[in-house]
Amino acid sequence: MNYADLFDALDLGRPELHEVQAAVAASDKTAAMKALAQHLRHRTTPRWYFRWQDSPEASEQGPFPEAEKILRHEITYGFHGAPDFTATFGERIDWGANPTEGEHGTHLWNECLNRHFHFAPLVKAYRATGNERYAQGLVRDWMDWIAHNPRPIDSSGNDVARPYGCYAWQTLTTGIRLENTWLNALYRCLGSPAFTDEVVSMIYLSIRDQALHLMQWPTLNNWLTEESMGLFTAGMMFPEFRAAASWRRTAIERLYGQLSEEVYPDGVEYELAAGYGNWVVRNFINLLEHARRNDLMSELPDDLEARLEKMFEYMLNTTMPDGTLPGLNDSYNVDVTDLLATGYSLFPHRKDFLYLASGREKGTRPDLMSCAQPYSGHYVMRSGWEADALYMLVDSGPFGSAHQHEDKLHFVLHAHGKQHILDPGNYSYDSSRWRRYVLSTPGHNTILVDGLGQNRRPHRETWTWPKPWSAPTPPGNDTVWSSTADFDYVRGTYNDGYGPDNDRTVTHTRSVFFVKPEYWVVVDTLSPSDDTPHSYESLFHLDTAQAHVDHQTQSVRTGNTGEANLCIIPLRDETLHNRIVCGQEEPVQGWANAPWRAVPTAVYAKTAPHTVRFVFVLYPTGPGHDIPIVSLEPLTQVEGGEVKGVEITFTDGRSDMVLFSGQKGRETKFSVFSCDGEAAVVRLRKNGVPEKTFLVNGTFIHVIP
Repeated sequence: MNYADLFDALDLGRPELHEVQAAVAASDKTAAMKALAQHLRHRTTPRWYFRWQDSPEASEQGPFPEAEKILRHEITYGFHGAPDFTATFGERIDWGANPTEGEHGTHLWNECLNRHFHFAPLVKAYRATGNERYAQGLVRDWMDWIAHNPRPIDSSGNDVARPYGCYAWQTLTTGIRLENTWLNALYRCLGSPAFTDEVVSMIYLSIRDQALHLMQWPTLNNWLTEESMGLFTAGMMFPEFRAAASWRRTAIERLYGQLSEEVYPDGVEYELAAGYGNWVVRNFINLLEHARRNDLMSELPDDLEARLEKMFEYMLNTTMPDGTLPGLNDSYNVDVTDLLATGYSLFPHRKDFLYLASGREKGTRPDLMSCAQPYSGHYVMRSGWEADALYMLVDSGPFGSAHQHEDKLHFVLHAHGKQHILDPGNYSYDSSRWRRYVLSTPGHNTILVDGLGQNRRPHRETWTWPKPWSAPTPPGNDTVWSSTADFDYVRGTYNDGYGPDNDRTVTHTRSVFFVKPEYWVVVDTLSPSDDTPHSYESLFHLDTAQAHVDHQTQSVRTGNTGEANLCIIPLRDETLHNRIVCGQEEPVQGWANAPWRAVPTAVYAKTAPHTVRFVFVLYPTGPGHDIPIVSLEPLTQVEGGEVKGVEITFTDGRSDMVLFSGQKGRETKFSVFSCDGEAAVVRLRKNGVPEKTFLVNGTFIHVIP
């Protein structure tokens, strides 16, 4: 331990450090360490979430098997559905170890080891029992890590030798230690005799080193948020350092900059992954809580809190009826009700946040129903805010700044209290086929072309929208959105290439009609630039244990007993084929996470030259209800040109005509109607009289005289 470095870094002129200053002046290192440790043990500010003095009387006897394993240096980590891996060490931990192997080999294991997540079971056992063995084991590993992992002066710690290596000074890992694991362990166990004066002094010195590391090597995305929170926490909780105010100031500047540089006007962090975006929001909440608890609000920008409101608004707008955000990109469905409750506490005028946070028991129902979020590209269609409302999110946005999946025009669907079409979620960051599956187009509800998936990764211009992010809709966003009380419509296009060669021969256009409050029509148009036959597969990952095919109609229906169900009804033609795949391992298809399991996946296929079109009606039904559709047929043609549309007839005699001409500004005649829009819906009563109409990008729709 370099004592001179420690005491040089402290502001010994602070009144509370006068005993430390006197001991340093007398060159009495032992007394200086004792005075510093006594100061930490007995100071009342700054404040953490808890104090070691407040721990309850130890009363439990255990057992605490996880803590016992850690005392024996048997450490286990597992990730996102992949197998657990255990490393067994001898007297001391090898901080560069990584027992993962094969296709499940992952850097995550060593990251977790160096984030010191294994401290928590030891702390829990110590707090519950008062048994010093657990505190001694904690200090043993803590001091060993400090002794064997000096700060790399000329490296960020992020350029770790592949495939694994030691992540001791990875900037994200460093931020997590300072913002979480170290403070939680210190403030629960500081009263233990194991935390000697020298131990406390070594922790001080290492915190200084880690703060300097984060000052030197900032990154981007959620990493920068966590790094900044680690830096702010070090500056807040250890004001004895002369540089503490500078650490806080730098952290705040970086965090505030992220609100402009990395959060879209929609309010979503530009990685476009709910789990990571919510982690960013939670860190901003922690920043505010820390600042309030320690009288540091004056150091924050005046408008920082207000600028967070948009991030909570994105959650509200995008939340499914069960209170979760869809798990797009590297995420799972994420419950946001607690976050919205926090949002309401920050913004008490937002009674709509309270409405969802309270399970619809308090607050005010949101005014906004369906909505377009053009920067994220998340287009939400909903019939209402009730728990059994119909909901769909269509993803027609950019690739994302990180944690991306090849999934443009993918969608999820929730109706009558249940999710029916899901995003398969995340998987361990390894090299397995399962990881490749969740990243790739086969793991999403969109189209494969010639067996190949989308490939936006090589094209960084597809990752995020170019700045400035000031216009209501980003320039270059060609997605079309239209919404009324009775109908919603979205049309998006994917033309960034398929397969490893990024072949752009085929363009995929997806149009989705929501006929409120009943069902959706999904139209996929595949337009090749050549005359060669191409094969296409449309995928639907179903959140159910079983699904059935009606071979006569080629419809697929989920088999949920006593629950809501979904029926996928295709517009049939002689080229259409379908099947259900579930739990297939080569190639991987029909899987989903949280937990990792096999799920039925409906696959509809066509092969043809020239333009190919899939048309599906997605009709959800509540428990015990039948589907009221009698037929799904092509629209009849009146004159000239190809009429693209379907007529849906119902058991009560009414019918809906859905037109998807794609010919904006050009008159199209279908059945007994004429319009000049790119899309339209006409609802007829059972006597044939029009009841409702819906027109997209047009000026007229009327009965032909």
